[in-house]
Amino acid sequence: MGDALRIENLTFTYAGADAPSLRDVSLRVASGQLVVLAGASGCGKTTLTRVISGLIPAFFEGELTGSATVGALNVIEAESWDTARQVGTVFQNPRTQFFTTDTASELAFGCENLGLPPDETRRRVADAVAAHNLAGLMDRSVFALSGGEKQRLACGAVAAMETPVLVLDEPSANLDARSVGELHAAIAHWLALGRTLIVAEHRLSYLRELVDAVFIMEDGRIISRLTGDQFRSLDKPACNEMGLRSPVPVPLPKQRTGDAASAELELSDVLVRRRRPAVPGRPLVKGRVTTLDIERCGFNAGAVTAVVGQNGAGKTTLANVLAGLGPRQRGVMTLEGVPISWRQRWSRCYLVQQDVSHQLFTESAEREVMLACPHGTVDPQAMAAEALAQVNLTAFSTRHPLSLSAGQRQRLAIACALASGRPVAVFDEPTSGLDLHQMQAIAVALRRLADQGRVVLVITHDAELITAVADEVVELVHGRVAGTNAHLVKTGR
Repeated sequence: MGDALRIENLTFTYAGADAPSLRDVSLRVASGQLVVLAGASGCGKTTLTRVISGLIPAFFEGELTGSATVGALNVIEAESWDTARQVGTVFQNPRTQFFTTDTASELAFGCENLGLPPDETRRRVADAVAAHNLAGLMDRSVFALSGGEKQRLACGAVAAMETPVLVLDEPSANLDARSVGELHAAIAHWLALGRTLIVAEHRLSYLRELVDAVFIMEDGRIISRLTGDQFRSLDKPACNEMGLRSPVPVPLPKQRTGDAASAELELSDVLVRRRRPAVPGRPLVKGRVTTLDIERCGFNAGAVTAVVGQNGAGKTTLANVLAGLGPRQRGVMTLEGVPISWRQRWSRCYLVQQDVSHQLFTESAEREVMLACPHGTVDPQAMAAEALAQVNLTAFSTRHPLSLSAGQRQRLAIACALASGRPVAVFDEPTSGLDLHQMQAIAVALRRLADQGRVVLVITHDAELITAVADEVVELVHGRVAGTNAHLVKTGR
C-alpha cells in the first residue's frame, strides 16, 4: 500500500501576514487511511487542508516552500482541474462552495465539470443520495436549507465526484446528533471503498473507532502524532489536558416538562409559514410550509437555555421570531408580562447569527462594542472597555474584527450583547468549529450574561457546551416543542 499523500518540509505564510501559518510540516498518509488533524483553532489545520486540495497557492497568495504530492500529482504545481480529479474538499463553511441554486444541480455540478457523460453523472448522484441519506433534500433550493443541511449537501456533492482523496474541514460543525451518525456511516463507507480521508476536526468522538492516525497541530507545526490505538486509549481528562474535545460522545442532559407560568419571556400562538421555495427548472409548487408552531413556551431570566433539535427543526426561525427579523408572523411575545411588538423586539433582543462575521461592521473591536451601546450612553468607550475585559479581549481592542479568530469573534459578539443592555440575548451555534478552550471561554461569557439577569438562549448541537453552561433545555421537533408546547426545564446543573 503506497502513500496517498506526502508532505515534506512545508512552510506557508499568507500574503501580508506577520508569521507563517504552517512551519516545516511533514507527514505521510497511506492509501485507504483516515487521518485527523486536531488542535486549537488557528493552529494551521485549515491552511494545511488548502495546500492538500490545491487551493494554496492557486487561490491564496503567499510564500510557500516545501512539497506536497497526492499520489503522483504535485498539487503545488498542478493545474486546478487536475487536482480536482484527485482531491475532493468540503469547506468549513459549505455555503462558500455552492455554485448552483438547487440541490440536484449542486450534486451534479462537480461531475459535470469533470466532463463525465450524463448517464455516469446521474448514476453517481443517485449513489450519493442513497449512501448519504439525501433524499429529503432533493428538489429544494440551496437557499432554503439549514446550516447542517448545507453541510450534508456539500459532503454528498464531493462524494459524487469519487475522488481517491477526500479532505473535510470541520464537517460535523453544524450537524445534529443524527446527522453526525450519518456522517460517521458515510466516512466508514468511503473507507470501505478504499478512499483516503484527511479530516480537520474538533469533535473527535464520532471518528474514534475509524481513525488510523491523529496529528496534533500547534502554531503551524505538527507537535504530536498518535496512532489510532493510542488515540482510542485516551480518556477525557487526557484529551482535555492536550486541549482536545472529549474522545467519547457526550449525551445531552435529560429534559423534563415544567411550568412556564413564571417565565420572564413567553411566546404564545406562534405560527410561521413560508412559501415553498422555487426550484429552477421545475414547476412551482403552490402552498406554504410550517416552520414553527408553538402554542406556548417560556424562557427564564438569569438562566442559559439551550435550544436543540435536528437540522431544519425551526431553531433559527425561533431566533428570528424573538429578534423581530423576517416577515411578521402570527403570535404574541411578552417580556415580564408586557406584550412586545415586532418592531420593539429589535431593541429588546440581541441576536448573534450563526456566521457572526456577517454582523461585524467597524474597523476595531472597541468600536464594534461602542456601536452596540444603547443610544445616549454617556461614556461608550468606557462601557466598551469593560465589556471587552469581561470576555478577555482587552488586548485586541484595536484589532479589526475580521482579523480575529472564530472564537475571538464570537466573544466579541458576546461583548456587544453585554454592552447593549438588551434583556434578551440569542446565540445561533456560537461554538461551531471551536476548540475545547474557546468553547469553555464562550461558556464563561454566556454565564456572565445570564448572571446579569438576561434571558439567554443558545441554539446549539454542542453537547459539551450544554453540559458546561445550560440550565434548561428546549427541544424543537418539526417546529414544535418536543413533548408538549410547554417549557422544557432544568439540566440538573
